[in-house]
Amino acid sequence: MKHFLTFVALVFFGLFLALFVRRNQNPENDSRPTLRIYAASSFIKQWGPGPWLKEKFESTCDCVVEYHDAADSVSLIQRVKSEPKNKSVDLVLGFDQYDLEMAQVGLDWKNVKVDPQQFEEPVRPLLSRTSFTPYDWGVLAFIGHRNADKSLPSNTDDLLAPEYASNISLQDPRTSSTGLQFLLWLIQVKGEEKAFEYLQKFNSQVKAWGANWSLAYGLFQKDQVKLTFSYVTSPVASLKENPQSDIVALPFAEGHPVQYEFLGIPSTCLNCDLAEKFVTLMLSHDGQRVIMDKNYMFPVIKSVTKGTMFEAIPEFKTIDMTVIPNQAERERILKKWSQVRRSE
Repeated sequence: MKHFLTFVALVFFGLFLALFVRRNQNPENDSRPTLRIYAASSFIKQWGPGPWLKEKFESTCDCVVEYHDAADSVSLIQRVKSEPKNKSVDLVLGFDQYDLEMAQVGLDWKNVKVDPQQFEEPVRPLLSRTSFTPYDWGVLAFIGHRNADKSLPSNTDDLLAPEYASNISLQDPRTSSTGLQFLLWLIQVKGEEKAFEYLQKFNSQVKAWGANWSLAYGLFQKDQVKLTFSYVTSPVASLKENPQSDIVALPFAEGHPVQYEFLGIPSTCLNCDLAEKFVTLMLSHDGQRVIMDKNYMFPVIKSVTKGTMFEAIPEFKTIDMTVIPNQAERERILKKWSQVRRSE
């Protein structure tokens, strides 16, 4: 009888313990503050910098970091605008320079305090927008395979060669910031009229306009196209996976566009202090190193590339993308691009 009562007591204790653990593992019962962050898939997926930043931050903040996935910058902004006040987002990551006007329409943002002296020289002028802070940047270029027998394209006109017919993948500028970069770069180097004349010829060279960077680059990785539009850092990513990789970024005579990625803290944030501390982590040497290694983008803070593969990347001629269209102009250009696509 004594053993039976002991057994029953142990069973009830086990059930109580299991219920206690389950209750405390339920996020709804966690009394710690939650830092809600909206970011692109590439940032928060297992292979991106998000998991490391989350683990590092949670180890000291006595809080929970909660990521929310957005497919692209446009949906990112729309989701922030639609959030109810009791679930306000605390930090938004992934705008580029062409999204900033859209992000400011109907939304207020807190000023983010940073030390300009920590930033690389080319990035410092971007700090004039105190509501948005750059956290990485990249130079865009066409990517191909090194070929000893044939010369690779060295300007936009070379892309019209017969061998590239239906052999190039790009991103749709309506849904992808990378695709928009390509379109605006083309307009900048050729002028709008000649750029759209060029697109009429170029469209037959494009196998697919992917909805995002991953889809377009995936076609290249699967050898379904010879060229794709990506970043000059893409060969570094390939070399890390395969030391024998022959992937190269192609320098173009016209020069190359530059993309900057920004973060912002909405004025409606519920855990603003935590958001600012997370930004501090992102802009620390360790945070920038992880963002560089996982996002394959250049860091904005000094000396982070020292002694890494990124330090050996050749310098590409870049152009100052001085023409940043407002929202109405952007919609006009994209509508014109859509008309060209439909006329094929």
